[in-house]
Amino acid sequence: MPNGGTLEQAKSIEEMMLRELAWLWPIGALTLGAIVAVLLTMVLPRHRQGLIGAWAAGAHVTAAVLAVAVWLDRGVRAIMEQTVIVDGLSLTMTALIGISGALCIALARPALAGTEREGEFYAMLTFASLSAVMLVMAADAALLGLAIGALGLSTFVMTGYLRRSTRSNEASIKYYIFGTVSGAFMLYGLSWWFGLAGTTNLRLIGEQLQSAPQGYVIASTALVIFGLGYKAALVPFHFWTPDAYDGAPVSVAAYMSVLPKLAGLAALARVLTLALPEDTAGWATAIAVLAALTMTVGNVAALAQRNVVRLLAYSSIAQSGYLLMGVAAINGSDQGLAALVYYAMAYAAMNLGAFAVVAAVQRERRSVDIDAFKGLGRTHPWWTVVLVLSFLSLLGLPPLAGFVGKLELFKASIDAGQSWLAVVAVVNTVISLYYYLRVISPAVLDAPAEAEPGVPRTWVVRPTPIAVVLGLTAVATVAFGLAAEPLLRLAEKATMLSG
Repeated sequence: MPNGGTLEQAKSIEEMMLRELAWLWPIGALTLGAIVAVLLTMVLPRHRQGLIGAWAAGAHVTAAVLAVAVWLDRGVRAIMEQTVIVDGLSLTMTALIGISGALCIALARPALAGTEREGEFYAMLTFASLSAVMLVMAADAALLGLAIGALGLSTFVMTGYLRRSTRSNEASIKYYIFGTVSGAFMLYGLSWWFGLAGTTNLRLIGEQLQSAPQGYVIASTALVIFGLGYKAALVPFHFWTPDAYDGAPVSVAAYMSVLPKLAGLAALARVLTLALPEDTAGWATAIAVLAALTMTVGNVAALAQRNVVRLLAYSSIAQSGYLLMGVAAINGSDQGLAALVYYAMAYAAMNLGAFAVVAAVQRERRSVDIDAFKGLGRTHPWWTVVLVLSFLSLLGLPPLAGFVGKLELFKASIDAGQSWLAVVAVVNTVISLYYYLRVISPAVLDAPAEAEPGVPRTWVVRPTPIAVVLGLTAVATVAFGLAAEPLLRLAEKATMLSG
């Protein structure tokens, strides 16, 4: 009988896992994409490794399509003994990670074509996207720790891709050291949660922490926020960001400014609502203060930057502060999560568009200093259009996507009783006007830096990978703002399961 019972139990578990595999199709697409990319790297010659990029981009798009298919066909549920949660939030973020990852591959292709480790880069980027998806879906402390560690390792390798560059080496080492330390702090905090609750399931941890000593709960929560805050570039865990973005290839900076950041913020929203329900230990106020600090430090530090990559690095820190407003409002307003999801979609479009213009300028003018953007409107009007749209949307000017996103975040903060945070965000938006216009002005008004009297105006757009990224992000930035209602309804459906 014992053996029969064991066999029946094993068979039941096997059947359950087979039934639940359908909810993991997006994860399977990225897993297969990463594995096959590694195998192709070993067999394809250097001049054919662009095919690996096409494969990796296809895997990202497939994951996005499958995320939509799962939501429409299967719905949402907690699976694998509530270790993984496939809900509106995780499926929306998976689709966003898939599309954004494919755009980053297209952005990287012109700069990496023919380099000795091109295929490895695409494989590593796909592995990073897989880790980001797992981070968003994690409902278990052990899986959370594994996902953030894998994401940190893969993005560290990508940061140091230019291994003959001392600046790239310095950036990757700083990123690695800070990531290792913050990851260790996070794991230590998760071990406290396990010790207090006796389980790694975040929902069950939440039930136990409500009766645990307040001091232990606050200390362990601070350690967990350290790890996720590092990934999202929140103040005071942001110090790695400018050096890492500046030392890495521009395509890697674009990737890190969007995918790990959004995954970290979505994971933070899930972890706090599962492990600390009903505002346990007053985390909503603490996150609101963190949001105010993050947007203020990011915007003020960006004012003095002349290197546009570093300027965008500090801008992305400030944008993390705006996104964090949605997390802070989740407990007190049913608009908080929807505002976070909508602004995440808008942010991905406008920030990738800004980095695409920087990548194009760097390839042509060998510089990312503000002076390199002089006269861009006269030589490359389409690049300038995308630059202006992206920067004005990041600023929050109507009718672009950034305006609608910020408006939703402000409304969520007010609804959650955090009106002071909305005021801080408005003041910071005014501050950011200076450094965005500081790049736009010479691009639109000045003569080209080459000082040639007759620099030709290039209206013809060649179908290059960067041109594709420029076009798609510009269209999305405008369309998300003009036709915001369907996306807002989608964001409202991107709710979280309770486990």
